[in-house]
Amino acid sequence: MNRKWEAKLKQIEERASHYERKPLSSVYRPRLSKPEEPPSIWRLFHRQAQAFNFVKSCKEDVHVFALECKVGDGQRIYLVTTYAEFWFYYKSR
Repeated sequence: MNRKWEAKLKQIEERASHYERKPLSSVYRPRLSKPEEPPSIWRLFHRQAQAFNFVKSCKEDVHVFALECKVGDGQRIYLVTTYAEFWFYYKSR
């Protein structure tokens, strides 16, 4: 039992040091748009209906993409963005 706690504690400390070295970005800042272009759109929604309602309110040509949160459990989030921006970030991964 004690070994399990030690292993778990070591794992948590390693993860904490990893995030201290490479912190998560606080806010998404689009890198694709230029100052003279309209601002880029990159919004995440937990409900599909909310994503499609947002698309209806946008003037830009945006689309809804479904992404799985955790593989296997079927839970999804919905991303609203343009094809160009989606492709830019997809190919850079």
